[in-house]
Amino acid sequence: MDFIIVLAKITPKKGCRDTIVEISQELIETTLTEEGNIDYQLLQSTDDDTLTFVEKWESPEALKKHMASPHFQDFGAESGDFVENMEIQVLSADELKL
Repeated sequence: MDFIIVLAKITPKKGCRDTIVEISQELIETTLTEEGNIDYQLLQSTDDDTLTFVEKWESPEALKKHMASPHFQDFGAESGDFVENMEIQVLSADELKL
């Protein structure tokens, strides 16, 4: 099965990690119900305040639809003041059976 992986690494402004986590809850819950979404998680680093969204999508079209959705746009607007930096990687993947 081919799929798309998104790694969105967020560096929060000092003291803002918990605010971003709180704001992200609705985004995560709603995204998990979207057509074409396979998985959507927010991971917290054990070394620092870095947060990483790890997403799996069935297709580029499903990801584009997600990025245009109101809940995704709202998250961007709400979290913008709390984010120091964001790095996004979009990768195409093939599942391997080991």
